[in-house]
Amino acid sequence: MLRTIFALAKMHLNEHNIYKSNFYLFSFNRLIEVVVYIFVWQAIYYQTGDAGGFTLSQMITYYILVVSINPIVLWGINEDMGHSIRTGRINKELLNPISYFKYYFGMNLGEIAFAVIVGIAVFVVCAIFWGVTLPVSFLNFIIFLVLILLGIPITFFLQMIAGTVGFYSGSIWGIQILRKAVISIFAGVIAPITLFPAWFQALSNYLPFQELIYTPINIWIGEFDMSQIVFVLIKQVIWIVILYIIAKKFFEHAVKKITINGG
Repeated sequence: MLRTIFALAKMHLNEHNIYKSNFYLFSFNRLIEVVVYIFVWQAIYYQTGDAGGFTLSQMITYYILVVSINPIVLWGINEDMGHSIRTGRINKELLNPISYFKYYFGMNLGEIAFAVIVGIAVFVVCAIFWGVTLPVSFLNFIIFLVLILLGIPITFFLQMIAGTVGFYSGSIWGIQILRKAVISIFAGVIAPITLFPAWFQALSNYLPFQELIYTPINIWIGEFDMSQIVFVLIKQVIWIVILYIIAKKFFEHAVKKITINGG
């Protein structure tokens, strides 16, 4: 079964690699994002002498890492799921010998692999031009990677929940935009969580989103102690279980209501 999943991942990655321009265009787009973020925070820092509680160097590192990690968190298979529902291809996918969840998990791994390649390229280029604050310790770097890995099933189950909405509506465009917006806000993409009101920070502590980007970066720069890290790891495992149950139950109910168009 694992061999099949990895074969699907490789196939999906190869689809991206057919046109090398995909890599260059996606990487260039990410670099433009970094430039905008850095210029904005440099302007804020030079005007106010403050960068949201971070040093300017830490804030530059924060947004270089944000833009590098962002594709891993936000890219995925919702577009493929939506196309499958619209064209009726889902009829064949539901009859595959591999389960629907495992099929799309394999596809999602391929998407993540491409996102990682783009993210590493962006990080290296940005490190050359602006420099980055290195992880405070090797242990913090390992925990940073562990949290990124724990985020993969979380973002996958969120995509499955969003994609399953299409079983009822025939389109997932709206819910996909909502998914990306919620993650961007609560994960600290738009701004670090500490810059939001206290009630927003308290709510974020209970949701799984800030551990996708904000928390790993803060662990990288040494803003979390070990007791906080242990809590975060336990919290993410709990959310993986919760989201899996929700996604599975929602799918089992929705698949009974789906209407196949064509295919």
